[in-house]
Amino acid sequence: MEGEVRRVQLTGGATLIVSLPKEWARRTNLSPGDEVLIVPQPDNTLVLIPRKLGRRTSLSVELYVDEKTSVEELEKIFMSIYIAGAEVITIRFAPGATQYRKYLKDFVRRRVIDMEITEESSDKLVVQAMVAATELAIGDVVLKMLKLADNMLLDLVKGLETDNMELLRDVTERDDEVDRLYWLVERQLKRAAMSRYIMLELKVEDPRDLVEYTIIAKSIERIADHICKISYINQEEKVDLRVVRPILERAVEHMGALMDFFGGNVDDMKLAALYRELTDWSLKMRKEVVLSDPATSLARDSAVRINEYISDILESLLHIRLKNFQRLGAEARQQ
Repeated sequence: MEGEVRRVQLTGGATLIVSLPKEWARRTNLSPGDEVLIVPQPDNTLVLIPRKLGRRTSLSVELYVDEKTSVEELEKIFMSIYIAGAEVITIRFAPGATQYRKYLKDFVRRRVIDMEITEESSDKLVVQAMVAATELAIGDVVLKMLKLADNMLLDLVKGLETDNMELLRDVTERDDEVDRLYWLVERQLKRAAMSRYIMLELKVEDPRDLVEYTIIAKSIERIADHICKISYINQEEKVDLRVVRPILERAVEHMGALMDFFGGNVDDMKLAALYRELTDWSLKMRKEVVLSDPATSLARDSAVRINEYISDILESLLHIRLKNFQRLGAEARQQ
Protein backbone atom coordinates (compact mmCIF):
# COMPACT_ATOMS: atom_id res chain seq x y z
CA MET A 1 0.00 0.00 0.00
CA GLU A 2 1.36 3.41 -0.98
CA GLY A 3 1.67 6.03 1.74
CA GLU A 4 4.01 7.84 4.06
CA VAL A 5 4.89 6.76 7.59
CA ARG A 6 4.64 9.60 10.08
CA ARG A 7 5.54 9.41 13.76
CA VAL A 8 2.90 10.46 16.29
CA GLN A 9 4.18 13.22 18.58
CA LEU A 10 3.06 14.55 21.94
CA THR A 11 2.31 18.21 22.43
CA GLY A 12 0.97 20.15 25.38
CA GLY A 13 1.51 17.22 27.68
CA ALA A 14 -1.59 15.29 26.55
CA THR A 15 -2.37 15.93 22.86
CA LEU A 16 -1.17 13.57 20.12
CA ILE A 17 -0.41 15.17 16.75
CA VAL A 18 0.89 14.04 13.37
CA SER A 19 2.09 16.19 10.45
CA LEU A 20 0.29 16.11 7.09
CA PRO A 21 2.07 15.17 3.82
CA LYS A 22 3.25 18.35 2.11
CA GLU A 23 2.34 17.21 -1.42
CA TRP A 24 -1.19 16.24 -0.35
CA ALA A 25 -1.69 19.60 1.37
CA ARG A 26 -0.54 21.35 -1.82
CA ARG A 27 -2.90 19.35 -4.06
CA THR A 28 -5.87 20.09 -1.81
CA ASN A 29 -4.83 23.74 -1.40
CA LEU A 30 -4.81 23.31 2.38
CA SER A 31 -3.64 26.33 4.36
CA PRO A 32 -3.11 27.09 8.06
CA GLY A 33 -6.47 27.77 9.68
CA ASP A 34 -8.45 25.60 7.22
CA GLU A 35 -10.84 23.07 8.72
CA VAL A 36 -10.65 19.31 8.17
CA LEU A 37 -13.26 16.68 8.92
CA ILE A 38 -11.91 13.59 10.73
CA VAL A 39 -14.16 10.53 10.35
CA PRO A 40 -13.52 7.32 12.36
CA GLN A 41 -14.00 4.16 10.27
CA PRO A 42 -15.37 0.74 11.28
CA ASP A 43 -11.83 -0.74 11.07
CA ASN A 44 -10.50 1.95 13.47
CA THR A 45 -8.75 3.92 10.72
CA LEU A 46 -9.44 7.61 10.13
CA VAL A 47 -10.50 9.48 7.00
CA LEU A 48 -9.29 13.08 6.77
CA ILE A 49 -11.40 15.38 4.55
CA PRO A 50 -10.62 19.07 3.98
CA ARG A 51 -13.90 20.98 4.42
CA LYS A 52 -13.22 22.98 1.28
CA LEU A 53 -13.49 19.77 -0.78
CA GLY A 54 -17.13 19.59 0.29
CA ARG A 55 -18.04 22.82 -1.43
CA ARG A 56 -20.55 22.24 -4.17
CA THR A 57 -18.84 21.98 -7.55
CA SER A 58 -21.10 22.60 -10.49
CA LEU A 59 -20.58 20.01 -13.22
CA SER A 60 -21.99 21.45 -16.43
CA VAL A 61 -22.64 19.41 -19.57
CA GLU A 62 -23.75 20.61 -23.00
CA LEU A 63 -25.74 18.31 -25.27
CA TYR A 64 -26.31 18.94 -28.97
CA VAL A 65 -29.41 17.40 -30.59
CA ASP A 66 -29.83 17.19 -34.37
CA GLU A 67 -32.59 15.85 -36.58
CA LYS A 68 -30.98 12.39 -36.69
CA THR A 69 -31.37 11.92 -32.93
CA SER A 70 -34.20 9.58 -31.94
CA VAL A 71 -36.42 10.11 -28.91
CA GLU A 72 -35.04 6.91 -27.34
CA GLU A 73 -31.45 8.11 -27.81
CA LEU A 74 -32.29 11.51 -26.33
CA GLU A 75 -33.86 9.94 -23.23
CA LYS A 76 -30.94 7.56 -22.64
CA ILE A 77 -28.27 10.23 -23.13
CA PHE A 78 -30.04 12.73 -20.88
CA MET A 79 -30.57 10.17 -18.09
CA SER A 80 -26.96 9.00 -18.34
CA ILE A 81 -25.76 12.58 -17.88
CA TYR A 82 -28.23 13.13 -15.03
CA ILE A 83 -27.27 9.96 -13.14
CA ALA A 84 -23.57 10.77 -13.63
CA GLY A 85 -24.16 13.83 -11.44
CA ALA A 86 -24.38 16.81 -13.80
CA GLU A 87 -25.67 19.95 -12.03
CA VAL A 88 -26.41 21.95 -15.18
CA ILE A 89 -27.41 20.36 -18.49
CA THR A 90 -27.66 22.62 -21.53
CA ILE A 91 -29.41 21.12 -24.55
CA ARG A 92 -28.98 22.88 -27.90
CA PHE A 93 -31.25 21.96 -30.78
CA ALA A 94 -30.32 22.01 -34.46
CA PRO A 95 -32.77 23.87 -36.77
CA GLY A 96 -34.36 20.55 -37.79
CA ALA A 97 -34.65 19.21 -34.23
CA THR A 98 -36.55 21.95 -32.37
CA GLN A 99 -39.59 19.65 -32.10
CA TYR A 100 -37.67 17.70 -29.42
CA ARG A 101 -37.64 20.71 -27.09
CA LYS A 102 -41.27 20.34 -26.02
CA TYR A 103 -40.88 16.58 -25.62
CA LEU A 104 -37.77 16.95 -23.47
CA LYS A 105 -39.47 19.56 -21.26
CA ASP A 106 -42.27 17.12 -20.54
CA PHE A 107 -39.79 14.27 -20.00
CA VAL A 108 -37.81 16.26 -17.41
CA ARG A 109 -40.95 17.23 -15.50
CA ARG A 110 -42.28 13.66 -15.46
CA ARG A 111 -39.10 11.72 -14.90
CA VAL A 112 -36.61 13.84 -12.95
CA ILE A 113 -37.34 14.81 -9.37
CA ASP A 114 -34.51 17.18 -8.44
CA MET A 115 -33.96 19.33 -11.55
CA GLU A 116 -35.92 22.16 -13.08
CA ILE A 117 -35.88 24.12 -16.33
CA THR A 118 -34.21 27.47 -15.66
CA GLU A 119 -33.80 28.84 -19.18
CA GLU A 120 -35.56 28.23 -22.48
CA SER A 121 -35.44 29.62 -26.01
CA SER A 122 -36.44 28.30 -29.43
CA ASP A 123 -33.18 26.35 -29.82
CA LYS A 124 -31.97 25.87 -26.23
CA LEU A 125 -33.05 24.33 -22.95
CA VAL A 126 -31.15 24.66 -19.66
CA VAL A 127 -31.93 22.19 -16.88
CA GLN A 128 -30.43 22.81 -13.44
CA ALA A 129 -30.29 20.80 -10.21
CA MET A 130 -32.09 22.02 -7.10
CA VAL A 131 -29.79 21.90 -4.06
CA ALA A 132 -32.47 20.90 -1.53
CA ALA A 133 -33.52 17.76 -3.37
CA THR A 134 -30.02 16.45 -4.03
CA GLU A 135 -29.13 16.73 -0.35
CA LEU A 136 -31.87 14.36 0.79
CA ALA A 137 -30.41 11.47 2.78
CA ILE A 138 -30.29 8.26 0.75
CA GLY A 139 -32.09 6.36 3.50
CA ASP A 140 -34.96 8.88 3.43
CA VAL A 141 -35.36 8.59 -0.35
CA VAL A 142 -35.34 4.79 -0.17
CA LEU A 143 -37.99 4.89 2.55
CA LYS A 144 -40.17 7.13 0.34
CA MET A 145 -39.81 4.56 -2.44
CA LEU A 146 -40.81 1.77 -0.08
CA LYS A 147 -43.91 3.63 1.12
CA LEU A 148 -44.99 4.26 -2.47
CA ALA A 149 -44.54 0.59 -3.39
CA ASP A 150 -46.36 -0.50 -0.22
CA ASN A 151 -49.40 1.65 -1.08
CA MET A 152 -49.30 0.40 -4.68
CA LEU A 153 -49.39 -3.18 -3.42
CA LEU A 154 -52.29 -2.52 -1.05
CA ASP A 155 -54.32 -0.85 -3.80
CA LEU A 156 -53.46 -3.62 -6.26
CA VAL A 157 -55.01 -6.20 -3.93
CA LYS A 158 -58.03 -3.96 -3.37
CA GLY A 159 -58.43 -3.34 -7.10
CA LEU A 160 -58.25 -7.06 -7.92
CA GLU A 161 -60.75 -8.00 -5.23
CA THR A 162 -63.28 -5.31 -6.22
CA ASP A 163 -62.59 -5.49 -9.96
CA ASN A 164 -61.91 -1.75 -9.91
CA MET A 165 -60.23 -0.95 -13.24
CA GLU A 166 -59.84 2.74 -12.40
CA LEU A 167 -57.91 1.90 -9.23
CA LEU A 168 -55.72 -0.58 -11.10
CA ARG A 169 -54.87 2.05 -13.73
CA ASP A 170 -54.07 4.52 -10.96
CA VAL A 171 -51.66 1.98 -9.44
CA THR A 172 -49.70 1.72 -12.69
CA GLU A 173 -49.46 5.51 -13.02
CA ARG A 174 -47.75 5.73 -9.63
CA ASP A 175 -44.84 3.68 -10.96
CA ASP A 176 -43.46 6.86 -12.56
CA GLU A 177 -42.92 8.36 -9.10
CA VAL A 178 -41.06 5.26 -7.92
CA ASP A 179 -38.83 5.48 -11.00
CA ARG A 180 -38.09 9.17 -10.35
CA LEU A 181 -36.97 8.37 -6.82
CA TYR A 182 -34.93 5.39 -8.03
CA TRP A 183 -33.01 7.57 -10.50
CA LEU A 184 -32.41 10.10 -7.74
CA VAL A 185 -30.93 7.34 -5.55
CA GLU A 186 -28.69 6.22 -8.43
CA ARG A 187 -27.53 9.81 -8.88
CA GLN A 188 -26.87 10.20 -5.15
CA LEU A 189 -24.97 6.92 -4.92
CA LYS A 190 -22.69 7.86 -7.81
CA ARG A 191 -21.98 11.24 -6.21
CA ALA A 192 -21.31 9.55 -2.86
CA ALA A 193 -18.92 7.05 -4.47
CA MET A 194 -16.89 9.94 -5.91
CA SER A 195 -16.62 11.93 -2.68
CA ARG A 196 -16.44 10.80 0.94
CA TYR A 197 -17.64 14.24 1.99
CA ILE A 198 -20.80 13.94 -0.13
CA MET A 199 -21.30 10.41 1.21
CA LEU A 200 -21.40 11.78 4.75
CA GLU A 201 -23.60 14.68 3.63
CA LEU A 202 -26.09 12.09 2.38
CA LYS A 203 -25.92 10.40 5.83
CA VAL A 204 -24.10 7.24 4.75
CA GLU A 205 -21.31 6.58 7.23
CA ASP A 206 -19.92 3.31 5.86
CA PRO A 207 -18.88 2.94 2.18
CA ARG A 208 -20.12 -0.67 2.25
CA ASP A 209 -23.66 0.62 2.66
CA LEU A 210 -23.56 2.18 -0.81
CA VAL A 211 -23.70 -1.31 -2.32
CA GLU A 212 -26.59 -2.33 -0.07
CA TYR A 213 -28.61 0.79 -0.85
CA THR A 214 -28.11 0.11 -4.55
CA ILE A 215 -29.61 -3.37 -4.11
CA ILE A 216 -32.46 -2.08 -1.92
CA ALA A 217 -33.45 0.72 -4.31
CA LYS A 218 -33.33 -1.58 -7.35
CA SER A 219 -35.39 -4.22 -5.52
CA ILE A 220 -38.09 -1.67 -4.66
CA GLU A 221 -38.13 -0.47 -8.27
CA ARG A 222 -38.60 -4.05 -9.47
CA ILE A 223 -41.38 -4.63 -6.90
CA ALA A 224 -43.25 -1.65 -8.36
CA ASP A 225 -42.71 -3.02 -11.88
CA HIS A 226 -44.21 -6.40 -10.98
CA ILE A 227 -47.16 -4.73 -9.25
CA CYS A 228 -47.80 -2.87 -12.51
CA LYS A 229 -47.40 -6.08 -14.51
CA ILE A 230 -50.10 -7.85 -12.47
CA SER A 231 -52.36 -4.82 -12.89
CA TYR A 232 -51.84 -4.77 -16.67
CA ILE A 233 -52.47 -8.51 -16.94
CA ASN A 234 -55.74 -8.29 -15.05
CA GLN A 235 -56.91 -5.37 -17.17
CA GLU A 236 -56.49 -7.54 -20.26
CA GLU A 237 -57.68 -10.85 -18.84
CA LYS A 238 -59.02 -11.64 -15.37
CA VAL A 239 -56.61 -13.58 -13.17
CA ASP A 240 -57.68 -16.33 -10.76
CA LEU A 241 -57.62 -14.67 -7.34
CA ARG A 242 -57.68 -18.05 -5.61
CA VAL A 243 -54.13 -18.54 -6.92
CA VAL A 244 -52.75 -14.99 -6.78
CA ARG A 245 -54.40 -13.47 -3.69
CA PRO A 246 -52.64 -15.62 -1.01
CA ILE A 247 -49.22 -14.77 -2.48
CA LEU A 248 -50.00 -11.06 -2.64
CA GLU A 249 -51.37 -11.09 0.91
CA ARG A 250 -48.09 -12.60 2.09
CA ALA A 251 -46.27 -9.79 0.26
CA VAL A 252 -48.47 -7.19 1.97
CA GLU A 253 -47.59 -8.70 5.36
CA HIS A 254 -43.88 -8.72 4.59
CA MET A 255 -43.93 -5.15 3.22
CA GLY A 256 -45.46 -4.05 6.51
CA ALA A 257 -42.62 -5.77 8.37
CA LEU A 258 -40.11 -4.00 6.12
CA MET A 259 -41.58 -0.63 7.07
CA ASP A 260 -41.05 -1.54 10.73
CA PHE A 261 -37.45 -2.60 10.07
CA PHE A 262 -36.66 0.70 8.36
CA GLY A 263 -38.14 2.48 11.34
CA GLY A 264 -35.90 0.48 13.68
CA ASN A 265 -38.87 -0.99 15.52
CA VAL A 266 -37.89 -4.68 15.19
CA ASP A 267 -34.79 -6.40 16.55
CA ASP A 268 -32.20 -7.99 14.29
CA MET A 269 -33.12 -11.57 15.23
CA LYS A 270 -36.66 -11.06 13.92
CA LEU A 271 -35.22 -9.55 10.76
CA ALA A 272 -33.00 -12.62 10.25
CA ALA A 273 -35.90 -14.99 11.01
CA LEU A 274 -38.17 -13.32 8.44
CA TYR A 275 -35.42 -13.43 5.82
CA ARG A 276 -34.93 -17.17 6.43
CA GLU A 277 -38.69 -17.77 6.30
CA LEU A 278 -39.06 -15.92 3.01
CA THR A 279 -36.11 -17.70 1.45
CA ASP A 280 -37.51 -21.13 2.37
CA TRP A 281 -40.97 -20.15 1.15
CA SER A 282 -39.60 -18.93 -2.18
CA LEU A 283 -37.81 -22.25 -2.82
CA LYS A 284 -41.03 -24.11 -2.04
CA MET A 285 -43.12 -21.91 -4.37
CA ARG A 286 -40.68 -22.38 -7.23
CA LYS A 287 -41.02 -26.17 -6.93
CA GLU A 288 -44.82 -26.15 -6.99
CA VAL A 289 -46.56 -26.88 -10.27
CA VAL A 290 -49.78 -24.88 -10.58
CA LEU A 291 -51.99 -25.68 -13.54
CA SER A 292 -53.64 -22.43 -14.51
CA ASP A 293 -54.44 -20.16 -17.42
CA PRO A 294 -51.55 -18.15 -18.94
CA ALA A 295 -52.67 -14.83 -17.43
CA THR A 296 -52.88 -16.26 -13.92
CA SER A 297 -49.55 -18.05 -14.33
CA LEU A 298 -47.83 -14.79 -15.28
CA ALA A 299 -49.51 -12.92 -12.43
CA ARG A 300 -48.56 -15.67 -9.97
CA ASP A 301 -44.93 -15.51 -11.09
CA SER A 302 -44.85 -11.72 -10.56
CA ALA A 303 -46.46 -12.10 -7.12
CA VAL A 304 -43.78 -14.61 -6.13
CA ARG A 305 -41.07 -12.29 -7.45
CA ILE A 306 -42.42 -9.43 -5.32
CA ASN A 307 -41.84 -11.58 -2.24
CA GLU A 308 -38.38 -12.53 -3.48
CA TYR A 309 -37.39 -8.89 -3.93
CA ILE A 310 -38.61 -8.23 -0.39
CA SER A 311 -36.25 -11.04 0.66
CA ASP A 312 -33.38 -9.29 -1.16
CA ILE A 313 -34.13 -6.07 0.73
CA LEU A 314 -34.15 -7.97 4.03
CA GLU A 315 -30.75 -9.46 3.19
CA SER A 316 -29.26 -6.03 2.47
CA LEU A 317 -30.75 -4.63 5.68
CA LEU A 318 -29.08 -7.47 7.56
CA HIS A 319 -25.75 -6.59 5.95
CA ILE A 320 -26.16 -2.94 6.96
CA ARG A 321 -27.22 -3.64 10.53
CA LEU A 322 -25.01 -6.62 11.40
CA LYS A 323 -21.70 -5.71 9.77
CA ASN A 324 -20.27 -4.40 13.03
CA PHE A 325 -20.61 -7.66 14.98
CA GLN A 326 -16.86 -8.28 14.77
CA ARG A 327 -16.08 -4.83 16.16
CA LEU A 328 -18.65 -5.26 18.93
CA GLY A 329 -17.09 -8.57 19.86
CA ALA A 330 -13.67 -6.94 20.16
CA GLU A 331 -15.10 -4.19 22.37
CA ALA A 332 -16.79 -6.77 24.60
CA ARG A 333 -13.47 -8.60 25.13
CA GLN A 334 -11.79 -5.36 26.21
CA GLN A 335 -14.37 -4.71 28.94
